[in-house]
Amino acid sequence: MVSIIFLLTWLTSTYFFTIWADNYFLIPIWLFISYFIGLFSIILFLFVNLPIMKFTKVTNRYKSYATRSTAYFMNHFILRLKLTVEGTENIPKDGLLTIYANHKSYADAFLIIATIKRPTTLTPKMGVYKLPIIREWLKYLGAFPIDRSSDRNTARSMVDAIKVVKEGVAMLIFPEGGIKDRNEEKMVAARAGAYRVAMKAGADILPISLQGTTNIKYRAPFRSTRIHMVIHPLIHYDDVKHLSTAVIADQMFNIINDHLEN
Repeated sequence: MVSIIFLLTWLTSTYFFTIWADNYFLIPIWLFISYFIGLFSIILFLFVNLPIMKFTKVTNRYKSYATRSTAYFMNHFILRLKLTVEGTENIPKDGLLTIYANHKSYADAFLIIATIKRPTTLTPKMGVYKLPIIREWLKYLGAFPIDRSSDRNTARSMVDAIKVVKEGVAMLIFPEGGIKDRNEEKMVAARAGAYRVAMKAGADILPISLQGTTNIKYRAPFRSTRIHMVIHPLIHYDDVKHLSTAVIADQMFNIINDHLEN
């Protein structure tokens, strides 16, 4: 949907500029200008949808679809990512779910949200909440903000995150606690605390390995980047509920890293 809005705005604007100028040699200029008009139409789309986001449940299907469509647009038309996915059959259609993946670029969340076809939210750092429209959108998605300057605020937000997961929204968490090494594909840290949401909510765990995201910073947006996503078999809560979060963190660390190459 979002991509169609962008393309229609981009091409329609180019057409009208060309007719108005009556000069076909200027089409490259109109394409360039219309590209930014198309981007503005997406910002307008997000703004217009804020009331819907605010007054609907976190599990609302349209809210999920609009977010996923926006993520797809970002992947293909802004960052120019070419994604291949392995293991989509491992994504549960329902049930309590938390998702854990390696984190090497700011595109990682877009990649995963565009792939998980069910209501999904995430755990952004507080700096993202400085962006207008985006902060409201995240709030209405039931996102779990990570405040690295205040453990108290993070703990308070975690209580809300657990409630969101129990309502049936999949929670995407990057257990490294941020981007630790942009040039290393594999996880370099395993924070046990990242798995408290899954354990407190009684949720299953879906591990994901992202290969190739370290190249995005060198290529996007002018060159395309190939990304390979591996969605591993689901880890059921009942199979790990007796384990400590430290042990679970080690297991997840190995599962995710074993499918990554440097």
